[in-house]
Amino acid sequence: MRAASELRSPLAAALALTAAALFFGGGAGNGTLPWVGGAAVLLAAVLTAARGAPPGAARLLPLAALALWCAVSVAWSIEPDRSWDYANRAAVYVAFALVGAHVAGRSRDLAYGVAGVLGALCAWSLAGKVFPWLYEDYGRIARLRGPIGYWNVLALIGDVALPIGLWLATRVRTAGVLLVYGWLVAIALTYSRGGVIVGVIVVALWLALSGQWLRGVATLVAAGVPAAGVLALAFSLNGVTSDGASHAARVHDGAVFGAALVVGAGVAALLALIPPPDPVPAVRRAALALVVVAAAAAVLVAALHARTWWDEFRAPAAPELSNSSARFAQVGSNHRWTWWQEAWRGFRQNELVGTGAGSFQFTNLRYRASTVDSALEPHNVPLQFLSETGIVGLVLFLATAGVLLAGARRPTDPELALGLALPAFLLNGLVDIDWDFLSAAGPVFLLAGALAAAPLERPRFSFSGALAAAGFAFLALSSLAAVWLGGRWTGQALDALGVDTQRSITLAQRARSVQPLSIEPLLYEADAQELLAVGAQRGRRLGAALGLLQKATEIQPKNAEAWYTLAEFNFRVRHCPRAALPEFERSYELNPQDPGLTEKDHALAQVNSGTPVC
Repeated sequence: MRAASELRSPLAAALALTAAALFFGGGAGNGTLPWVGGAAVLLAAVLTAARGAPPGAARLLPLAALALWCAVSVAWSIEPDRSWDYANRAAVYVAFALVGAHVAGRSRDLAYGVAGVLGALCAWSLAGKVFPWLYEDYGRIARLRGPIGYWNVLALIGDVALPIGLWLATRVRTAGVLLVYGWLVAIALTYSRGGVIVGVIVVALWLALSGQWLRGVATLVAAGVPAAGVLALAFSLNGVTSDGASHAARVHDGAVFGAALVVGAGVAALLALIPPPDPVPAVRRAALALVVVAAAAAVLVAALHARTWWDEFRAPAAPELSNSSARFAQVGSNHRWTWWQEAWRGFRQNELVGTGAGSFQFTNLRYRASTVDSALEPHNVPLQFLSETGIVGLVLFLATAGVLLAGARRPTDPELALGLALPAFLLNGLVDIDWDFLSAAGPVFLLAGALAAAPLERPRFSFSGALAAAGFAFLALSSLAAVWLGGRWTGQALDALGVDTQRSITLAQRARSVQPLSIEPLLYEADAQELLAVGAQRGRRLGAALGLLQKATEIQPKNAEAWYTLAEFNFRVRHCPRAALPEFERSYELNPQDPGLTEKDHALAQVNSGTPVC
């Protein structure tokens, strides 16, 4: 009876949602956002309608206000379709946090469940190295990233798992040691420098605040010793840790690595059986001395190399850093310093409200100094919000972080381990694009919501709550569906070009009807009209195509692609260099590093020749 009740509880639903986000949340795009995010919205609405709003749920208001501000920024955004996407994403995170609020008061059960999900994720991720057919792309780039798709975010999830594993080891020692062991191996194989640093910080915080530092150190030793041995072997196996390895090498070396993983897990389980030493004064003094020596050594090394490291970090290096374990010895920012400067320049253009949520791509195109440092986001979440949503957006983001951190201020048994998930997310967000990943942000906000709220004493149906929940669900799901349908029909319109061109026009028009802020449907419809421009229909079709391309520049006047496509149409199709030249120049102004803009010089030459046709 109790088991059946547990399956129907909000906890089971919250854990299922967490697992869905981790395993199927995918990369930074919107592929799974309508499905996993839509499930979160529905679940949040159903729980709120059936049970009422949990006490303390008001702490989620800054996050909701941030989502609303992202939506409002569509009005002035230089990339309004992406701002719409960002508003959807933020609304989904509100839903995750609200689902978490409904499991407030069940921190211990939540921690056990999340530990199980994270253990399964770690096992599946490492299995991609053991069984090459699970993730064929490792033959191209060997850095561990499945199933998330991005190594740094996978490392962040490992950072979330480490304090939970340390806590679990104080209750179920072998399970906790194995969880820490698996994620130590996984984090190292991501080659994520930020992931390692954040992991060290959150582990140090747990050791310092939990009062279980001796047990924690014993757990790290029991997990770390076999993990170090497995990693030493892994780094010697080309089929596991080298880019471009053949399938045969990956099969052979994967089997060796898998055997080593199993042996290492066995060693970790055996070491877990050794009881940690008692916290006698001698042990305390030895630990304190070790910490002092380590801190002094770190300060000394930092003092000796600080200037060199700082110069290397800021250097606008053209080549990417290596995708090997050699990254751990490099301190270059991998273009981050350049992106941060570009984001700052974007902020100075409109300090109060920014350039529009999610619009850094256009800022990057305008200010970049080469073609090798392209980026969708500046790899710094606070600076990202400052540049894209202005001072208002940054204040709302900081308020969200501050209120949720304050709500999780209970440094007790499992709450501390769960509460370190948000600091890990925020710290890693200083050097990466964590906000763009549902697989990381969704579970983190769910945990933050669970700690920020208080348990419902008497859950009951509320008509006003149900009405508000239904309204939120309707708006969020409608918005998610519109973007999904628009993207789907746009992709189908592109596929139909040259195959069934009239159908391509129909699909592009459908996409425009539900996603009027995107220019891709306009561009594809213009291509289709050009393909059909033959015979007596030529003038009308070309006129329609010209009107569509002009409309694209009106919808996104700071989109270099829109201006370039219009200029190319006027130059190549209409043979009108006088009309094309200012459009080429506008495209060049918005993206001066575009290697395809040599046509501007050809148009200029024809205009200066004095004999242009148009």
